[in-house]
Amino acid sequence: MIKKLLKNKQQQLFTWVGLFILFNTLAIAFEIYWICFIPIAIGFGLVATFKLDLVLLFIVAMVPLSINIEDIGLGLGISLPDEPLIIVLFLLVIYKFIIDGEYDFRVLKHPITIAIFINTLWIFITCLTSMEVLVSFKFLLSRIWYIVLFYLLGVVLFKNFKHMFNFLWAYMIPLAAVIVFTLIKHSEDNFSQISSFEIMAPFYIAHGIYAAAIAFFIPLLACYLLFGYRMQLSLHIVLISLFLLVLFSAGVAFSFTRAAWLSIAVAIGFSLLLFLRVRLWQLLLIAGIGVVFVLVNFDDIFYQLYQNKQNSADGFEKHLESVSNVRNDVSNLERVNRWMAAINMNKAKPVMGFGPGAFSFTYAPYQDPEFKTPITTAFGDQGHAHSEFLNPLAESGWLGLITFVAVLLVVFRVGMRLVYKASSMNVRIYAAAILLGLVTYFTHGFLNNYSEQDKIAVLIWGAFAMICAMDLYHNPKEELE
Repeated sequence: MIKKLLKNKQQQLFTWVGLFILFNTLAIAFEIYWICFIPIAIGFGLVATFKLDLVLLFIVAMVPLSINIEDIGLGLGISLPDEPLIIVLFLLVIYKFIIDGEYDFRVLKHPITIAIFINTLWIFITCLTSMEVLVSFKFLLSRIWYIVLFYLLGVVLFKNFKHMFNFLWAYMIPLAAVIVFTLIKHSEDNFSQISSFEIMAPFYIAHGIYAAAIAFFIPLLACYLLFGYRMQLSLHIVLISLFLLVLFSAGVAFSFTRAAWLSIAVAIGFSLLLFLRVRLWQLLLIAGIGVVFVLVNFDDIFYQLYQNKQNSADGFEKHLESVSNVRNDVSNLERVNRWMAAINMNKAKPVMGFGPGAFSFTYAPYQDPEFKTPITTAFGDQGHAHSEFLNPLAESGWLGLITFVAVLLVVFRVGMRLVYKASSMNVRIYAAAILLGLVTYFTHGFLNNYSEQDKIAVLIWGAFAMICAMDLYHNPKEELE
């Protein structure tokens, strides 16, 4: 009876409005003003009940403008206002699914979803054996709400192709405002490289996350310019895209983030491979040959890198040259220190790892004295492994890394098939733009890891959802065959 009642949207409306009035009345009567957040959450839930797509887009728009608070008590941090909204919407989506039981179960059978579920299952298993159980389960919960909202919910919302366009622009427009804000502040310091590290605060906590988010959209904006006519975009969208491409390029350039610069270069190279219709297995073969070459000639390569004495410095050319300096560039040396610590941790616990999210709490004893730097701390309280690939290796063992790489391989396999074989030109272009955006991030991911940060997680899981949705809803399988 209750289930049938709640299925009636009119009854849901009355329920939400009644709760909203009740909590406001209690807040005023007892002068407990913090309780006002509860009716705000109820009001948010009311809107979400009937306009879930608008609420999700609103959250996406809030992400670039949200401010991170590192400690709100009990060692927990939060990003405001997006994380509380994400949590409320996550609970509402779970509630609606339990009550209504309506979902397109084809999504759950898709190869991308299966790969994500396997990786998440292994993360759960390694939470049980974690050295920091509470930290690991918080990591898992955070991962789950991103998957539920921006992947599982995202896929069904992207059944409407326009929602993909809206999702991307919902992030880009406030990001553009942050870039303008940052460039104005930076100009007051003559765009110095030293001030670039935190000049984008309070919206982005470090220049790496800021640059990674910007770089993700540069391929999309380039596609709008190159293929705007074929995508039937209006002239004002094309002109706005041109302005944003210039603005975003300036944002990346003056972030002085070397990994972001390299990631854009790699994306350009990958776009040429897509143009040549190179297959995924061919890319993997080339990558495998490259890895073997590096391993065989590692001593000679390291010797050549060791000859580079160029430190990070003002000036784009010199700063870029410092990327390969493993002799006296402290930033590079500390990154190598973290990588070696992650490898040593994997040697100690190769199967289960130290637990998801536990790297920063456990890596200190595994630092190799040979690679310690002036900024190395004995307490190991300086963050992550600086790698999207070594971090899961240390925290969840070999299966953690393998299942994570499997997710990426499945996403790229499906995405490349869309680029090469989809009948719709819009699907082909969007699939290419999303893949190239992922290339920028995961190239960056060899040197940093930000995928658990809200600023990047929304983009990554949203991109996975777009690839899945285009494959399920916008690309009839008989046309592929």
